[in-house]
Amino acid sequence: MGRPWITGAGAVSALGRTSEEFYRRLLAGESAVRPFSAEERQGLQATHVARYDSFTPAPEIPAMKARRFDRGSQFAILACSQAIAEAGFPVAQAPEAVGIALGTGSAGAGALTEFLRVLILESPEAAPPFHFPNTVANAPASQVSIELKLYGPNVTITQKDPSGLNALLFASLALSSGRASAMLAGAVDEWNAVYARGFDRVGALRGEKRRSGIVQGEGGFAVLLEKEDLAKARGARPLARLAGIGTAGVPGEPYRFAPDPAAIERAIRGALTSAGAEPSGVSLWFPSRNGVVEMDQAEEAVVARIFGSPLPREIPVKDAIGEMAAAGGGQIVAACRAIADPDGPFPQGAEPRRALVNSFGAGGNFFAAVFESAA
Repeated sequence: MGRPWITGAGAVSALGRTSEEFYRRLLAGESAVRPFSAEERQGLQATHVARYDSFTPAPEIPAMKARRFDRGSQFAILACSQAIAEAGFPVAQAPEAVGIALGTGSAGAGALTEFLRVLILESPEAAPPFHFPNTVANAPASQVSIELKLYGPNVTITQKDPSGLNALLFASLALSSGRASAMLAGAVDEWNAVYARGFDRVGALRGEKRRSGIVQGEGGFAVLLEKEDLAKARGARPLARLAGIGTAGVPGEPYRFAPDPAAIERAIRGALTSAGAEPSGVSLWFPSRNGVVEMDQAEEAVVARIFGSPLPREIPVKDAIGEMAAAGGGQIVAACRAIADPDGPFPQGAEPRRALVNSFGAGGNFFAAVFESAA
């Protein structure tokens, strides 16, 4: 079958409404991280956020239809539609062979908190029924499959920070096992004030009292993976190839990171081995770095030990869009766009172009993936 081709990408975030805009602004060093407004902050010790302030689902989703979808589902529908459109994939020819795997940490948060607010403060009869279908984490993947008429595997992974790469792993397994011929993979999150207070209280957010912690963001990112032989047969042009994925885990508390160098190294070396690549063959690196100081230091030390000097060029996605499950989707999209960019960040003559993506999560979950150019 060969390794999956990535033939399309989509992005909806504060740093860009398409994958091309997102990648271009990321490469230019722009950032969507900004200080909280007084209204947003409301007693948080956290000081910054990366919200998509100007987002509207129009014109792609008409206003009347958009009312049926929560914010996360709107992000996901747009990003997945972009990925399929760029790939030129004929979904209607075999919709049962096309599936979706989305990671998330907060999808459904807005609909859920509003539904419960009305339910508790007013009455069960007053609770808005149109919110109820969107109160669950799998709402975005489900709404995408309904809107785009995808009848293949439909999976949502709620593993916080590394959910995007976990979704990528599931998508690749669905292709290799024959469960699907093409899979959308990515991640989606929406910022929510109630969830922000919760993250702040468990010590997860960086701010006035804590120099170590994440800045929350939001957005939706997706890529379309296809079986290589089928993609070639229909004349598709790949952005990149998924060459390998590595995973590792250590016991840990759900909201605390485990700065375990051995686990980080197992994940990275596992991805390199799966890709059949030596460290010297990787020239671009998307770090997991997200502001959790001990984790960031551990990752930097392990990467230095594996790759030596000079290190691969670094593109820190989370510095620009914050941390969330969707940030891993942003890393995947950025890596694929970089590999396909003839004037991009790779050294002259680097062939095949290879990029490493790291995504490590609270609770002791470690993922790494290697992408490469596809001839």
